[in-house]
Amino acid sequence: MSEKSEPRPEIKVVVESKDTASKVILIALVIVLSGVLMALLTTDAGENILGSATGSSGNCGDGIDNDNGGQSDEDDPDCYNNPEIWEGYDEDRKEENRDNDPPGGR
Repeated sequence: MSEKSEPRPEIKVVVESKDTASKVILIALVIVLSGVLMALLTTDAGENILGSATGSSGNCGDGIDNDNGGQSDEDDPDCYNNPEIWEGYDEDRKEENRDNDPPGGR
């Protein structure tokens, strides 16, 4: 006596999302945030926010005219806490304003 197997019904559930606007917004958001992150990591803005790798954010002690204003370090007003009277030289400050470098230094 052989038993016949009865056919069993097969049920398949397929879930589809018709909300393509949400997908497009999510993809656009990921692209924009990735771009912002890349911009931060490749500019000085990222260094200001994230801090530099050496722990010092200044460049006033490197002997280079970093702002290309004509003067470097001790001759650049950017490197002083009080640049109007050339007081408070600080190697941890940054040369950022090329327009304030006086010809010939201080």
